Amino acid sequence: MAKKSMHTTPWTVIAGILLAVLAVGGGVLYAFYARRGGESQAGSPQLEVTPQTRDLGIIDYREGIVTLSFTVENRGQGDLVITEMETSCGCTKASLIVNGREWPQFGMRGHGEWPQGWSARLKPGERAELKVTYDPLAHGIYVGPFDRLVFIYSNDPREPIKRVRFYGYQRGG
Repeated sequence: MAKKSMHTTPWTVIAGILLAVLAVGGGVLYAFYARRGGESQAGSPQLEVTPQTRDLGIIDYREGIVTLSFTVENRGQGDLVITEMETSCGCTKASLIVNGREWPQFGMRGHGEWPQGWSARLKPGERAELKVTYDPLAHGIYVGPFDRLVFIYSNDPREPIKRVRFYGYQRGG
């Protein structure tokens, strides 16, 4: 009986390397997406804001400051800690109301005083109110569209910076 020789061709080597790369890459991708998923984040907080976007339609700047309310909720399994907020424009301020207590107002970074050492804690299932004020006359008389953002910074591992948006068109005069 004749012996078969086992010799490796370049194609066999390439196929082996490709298979190894795919296996390792697939494992890395699986681990990355599994870490981001809600089920694998046992004991972690999850920040939800409703609504996350609001269309204010047409507002009249002569009616003054517009106040908006959003619901903030911890839908996770661990304590949610909100450490700060920030707005995209000086015409917008945001504060959090937890258990009836309104915390300091945050605005656009670098424009005015900035609350230091502040944080708010929400237990799993606990809700708070995000109070947002928009001053349509902050930049003088302006007629046209506006689009503003509020950023909420927290310990939510999936989304440490939550973005809340409102927009509309202002008229007057």
